[in-house]
Amino acid sequence: MGAPVLRRPVADLRALAHPLRLRMMELFAESPKTTKQVAELLGQPPTRLYHHVAALERSGLLVLKEKRQNRGAVEKWYAGVSRQLGSTAAKRRARRAVAATVLEQAKHELLAIPPGAPEAALLARLVLLTPRSKIAKVRKRLYEVVQGLGKEFRSAAADHDCQRWAVTVAFTPVK
Repeated sequence: MGAPVLRRPVADLRALAHPLRLRMMELFAESPKTTKQVAELLGQPPTRLYHHVAALERSGLLVLKEKRQNRGAVEKWYAGVSRQLGSTAAKRRARRAVAATVLEQAKHELLAIPPGAPEAALLARLVLLTPRSKIAKVRKRLYEVVQGLGKEFRSAAADHDCQRWAVTVAFTPVK
């Protein structure tokens, strides 16, 4: 009865297939938030996000961290769960699909910058000639930079003078 049980990578992929869900996951990953808080950050009505939150929670990508009473209502605080996909064929397809969604989101964000915006986006592409023995080291350095930026600026979220910026990094072989 109902929908079939999906294998883990396929379930993750389905849960993240919608660009809005990917953006929501970014916000929940910063710190625990309510659906209402995420809706405000995205400029969406909370009612539009409830079924997306439910899908992300069912997939295990989002977890309920806390319930709080607030003026007779119960606020549910959710946090994103970090997961890395492995290397089976299904997982490789899932990674490609997630990568396509992430890159599509970055494309939309870049194209949405109005002409003459006071803050310009930084867009760079660098092709490295890297010995195979150093690929893991380069990957690790990039990962550490991204994680370091996330930790350094996560605490700034309480500052009302903050502006949201996205960092998208792709390290992949090219021909």
